[in-house]
This record gives sequence, structure tokens and C-alpha cells, in this order.
Amino acid sequence: MEVITEYAERRETLIRKLKNQSLTLIYAGVPKIATADDEYPFVVNRNFFYLTGICQANSVLFIVKGNEGPKTYLFVDEYDELKEKWTGKRLTLDEARTLSGVQDIMLTKNLGTKIDEALRESGQFGVIKTLYLDLEKELKISMGFTTKDLSNQLGARYSQLEILDVFDMIMRQRMIKSAAEVNAMKTAVATTHLGLKAIMKNIRVGMYEYQLEALFRYTIRDAANAGLAFDTIIAAGKNATILHYPTPNDKISDGALVLCDLGARYGNYSADITRTYPASGTFNPLQRAIYEIVLKCNKDIISFIRPGLTLLDLQKRTVELLTRECLDHNLIKTADEISKHYYHNVSHHLGLNTHDVCDREVPLAPGMVITVEPGLYFKEFGIGVRIEDDVLVTPTGSDCLSKDIIKEIEDIEKAIKR
Repeated sequence: MEVITEYAERRETLIRKLKNQSLTLIYAGVPKIATADDEYPFVVNRNFFYLTGICQANSVLFIVKGNEGPKTYLFVDEYDELKEKWTGKRLTLDEARTLSGVQDIMLTKNLGTKIDEALRESGQFGVIKTLYLDLEKELKISMGFTTKDLSNQLGARYSQLEILDVFDMIMRQRMIKSAAEVNAMKTAVATTHLGLKAIMKNIRVGMYEYQLEALFRYTIRDAANAGLAFDTIIAAGKNATILHYPTPNDKISDGALVLCDLGARYGNYSADITRTYPASGTFNPLQRAIYEIVLKCNKDIISFIRPGLTLLDLQKRTVELLTRECLDHNLIKTADEISKHYYHNVSHHLGLNTHDVCDREVPLAPGMVITVEPGLYFKEFGIGVRIEDDVLVTPTGSDCLSKDIIKEIEDIEKAIKR
């Protein structure tokens, strides 16, 4: 997503909500240590990216709303020739300015001085009474030091300061996606579709789950240089009854269904799709009956979505439908038994995070993107079925962003047919 003015508009929206005489600090974060001499791949604080378009570690957004009105600064590390030789290119000040639209770019090494300048009573911005920090848990801003630690440190140093968490303000902005964000997610879904086509073309009895996982990862990288939105779940037979099955090491047996929960990431935006395929190419009668119940529920919830409903409303309808259908098909004997076979929520928000930040009690509104993922899991039969789509809430209902990814039994069997 390269709509630079959009980052400026997001910052302006946030600034309007901030108190006068306030300072807001939002950190990109730093890499986390994996072992004594290695780091995990850096993942930028999504709130920082949302407001700047910058993914570089140790960067900071600094917004002060003082006597002279709002002023915005972006702090980034200075150029270091030696570090670039070891760990790759860093943004120049001009590149940071171009990417973010923030005109005042400063060096991170000077951040502490700028904070003290803003918070001292005789500072250029007047008396700052409120400090906003992104206090998301475990947001590290230096080795072993989090934004919560910074809050404690600055609170002790400036006793007059009211310190507030800005996370909820940004979260509520992020719940409504712009046209550019939706387009990025459409691209992520389309790339995921390519990976699922490759799986349907190549799935075979006797393969290992990890081979399909590797095929998906290769296909999306080869087609679009896309990364994974989350760790791919490829679960065959009884493994599909484990929601976040973590070890795709088993051989796919004859007659097994294979649950594929996966997604590509484009421009830091996630797709999250689940499809369930018969390894042999055809569903047996029991598999077909369970699959049809889940598919019926999936389509019903997508058509049910509209502004004003809550995720709880979608979940309630899902449980009612799955219970009724399972009773009708003699898959359960009493309504209470449904909890043994359906044990997750039908929906979550989707965006910069796969399980995107949200308030689940806030009613759906146009521009929200959510998943619809009913499932049924019968360990005693070795059957787990989940069908998941990504859905945009519109003013009058919904638009399924993944509608082109086949899910009807006849279409799946035709695509996998040997």
C-alpha cells in the first residue's frame, strides 16, 4: 500500500482525539532475542506502521499538541556503514520523509533530549500535562525495556504528568479499513488463492503434511514475493480437530480430509482462509454430510452480516445452526453436545494482524473486515472441517473478498480429480 497521504490522514484523525498540551510517543519496537547470538525476525509494532508506513526498528513517532498547535516528528536511526554491511540497508532521512509524509525527521539518538525538552515546564511547547504511550504488552523499545517501563520512568521523573494508553484510540481507527487497506487485503487473498490452487493440484494420499505446507509457502513467494500471514496449518485426519495444529509431520492417509488454514501477507495486511479437501479426491458420505453442514453455516453467516450486528450475534447464530443441523443428522443426541464438536468463535477482525485488534462488543460497521469460519470436529471419526472466508462489511450487508476460492463439494472434487 503506497498511498502516502493516507498515513497523514490517519495521524490527523488521531491528533483530533488527543488532549491539548499532550505528548504522544509511538515506538516501532526492536527485535527480540532468540538465542545468545541471534534475533527473531523484526516485526514492526502495527500501530506505528499504521500511522507512518515505516517498518524500520528503533523508530519513533513523536506527536506534541502544545502551545503552537500539533507538531509531528519522526525519529529514525542514523546511517551506519558498518551495520549496513552486516544487516542491510537502512532508511535515509529523505526516504523516511517520503514514505511517511512526516516532514520533520530526526535521529533516534536525540529522542531522549527531545522528550525532556517537551516535558520540562519551560519547554517550547508549554506545559505538557498528558503523555500518551502505546502500552501494548511486551512492546520492547530497547533491550529488556518496554513502553510500560518507560511509563514508570517518566511518571517518576515528571510527577505532574497524566500518562494514558493510546492503544484503544488507534485500535478503533484500525477497525475501519480504508479503500487502500481493503485493496491490500484483496491482493493478499488473491495470492492465497494461488497457493490453494497449487495444493488442490498436488494433494495426494501418502504425501506428508509438511510437503503441502512447503508448497503453499513456495507458491506465494514465487508468485508475489509474499510472506506468510501466520504459521500455516496443514492438518490431516484427526489432526484437523486440533485448532492450531502446530506439527505438520504426519503422512496423509487414504480417505483423510486435509484442513488447510493459511494466508499470505501483502503490504503487511493479512489474508486468513481455510479450506478442507479430500486427499483421495472425493468425500465419503459421512465427510460429505459434515462438510455440507459447515458450508451451509458459512454461507448463512456471510449473508447474515450487516452493520449493527456484533460478533456475538454471529456466534450465537452459528451455534444455533450447527446444533440444529447436527441434531437433524444424528451427529449429536442433545444440544449440549455441540460444544464438544464446535469450540471456537466464528469470526475475528482481520487487518494488519491476522487476529486484528478490536473491541468485540462494538457493532459491525461499513469498512470492517472480518472472518467467517464455522467448523465441526469429530475426533472419533478422524474428521475436522472448517471453511473460512474473509468478508468486508458494507453499508447494506457484506462482500466476501474470498468468493472466488472454491468451496462447493462438486467444484473441489473436480479440481482434485485424478
